[in-house]
Amino acid sequence: MTKRNKTLKKIYCILGIAIMLYCGYIVEILVMHIWHKAPQGEHSAAGMSEADKQFQEMLAGVDKEHSAGVSFKDINKIHELYDFHKSDREALLDEQNLCVSCHGDVPHDKKKEIRAFLNMHAFFMGCETCHIRTEDKINTKFIWYNKTDGAEAKDIDLTQYLGDTPYKLMPVKRSGEDKSLYDTAQMRKYVAGFKENVADMIPSAKSASMKVIHRPMTELKETVKCEECHTSNRAAGYLPFKDIGYPERRMNQLVGNEVVGMIDKYKRFYIPDFLTPNEEAESEK
Repeated sequence: MTKRNKTLKKIYCILGIAIMLYCGYIVEILVMHIWHKAPQGEHSAAGMSEADKQFQEMLAGVDKEHSAGVSFKDINKIHELYDFHKSDREALLDEQNLCVSCHGDVPHDKKKEIRAFLNMHAFFMGCETCHIRTEDKINTKFIWYNKTDGAEAKDIDLTQYLGDTPYKLMPVKRSGEDKSLYDTAQMRKYVAGFKENVADMIPSAKSASMKVIHRPMTELKETVKCEECHTSNRAAGYLPFKDIGYPERRMNQLVGNEVVGMIDKYKRFYIPDFLTPNEEAESEK
């Protein structure tokens, strides 16, 4: 065998070994991908603590309840899923807001890490406050309305606001027979008809009606952001805190470094892995 043939043989051997190693690497990636795609209980239940198992069972209960429809968005019902948060106290529900009639009192559920923070705001702010952006400060204003009877409140009691507030904030027109920006008498009639007939609607008709119902809403990506209200530049803030009745102390809290710093610095909320649902963790990779 010539020297050249020996050299070629060595090169082929090295290439063969390299190809085998590469194939093994690919197989390992595929196996690990399938492993991590498997439901969590299939490959980690044995190593989970009792507390972790209970937490996974609770998440399963939440997902099951969510799939049943919008009834889970009753703020008094949702606590039944969390044994460690049981309370005999019932929250005062919004009986006036048209959005709530479909989306419930706790409408935010897409991002499980921050949905509680968003739903906390929904407890004392009407959906229109953030989801119907209004730059016309001359012809619109923000008012507090009573959740039970819809009556406008001229002044708010801060102690009630910090507790189970009977009021919600909402933008309205300054004048006119119907001051509502969204839930006008005409829209209420349309939504009532939609809810009555939606079960018998064909998909295209349902889709068209949904577009009509949500047309007054600002596009989701353009809705009011946290930092637009919680800004140290009070004059440029979206909500006129003083005009809606907040005292100086409360205004300072809302625009203080604690709130503004959290929004500016923490664009992503880092939480323990066991609190991150498996499907969301996969989607972020």
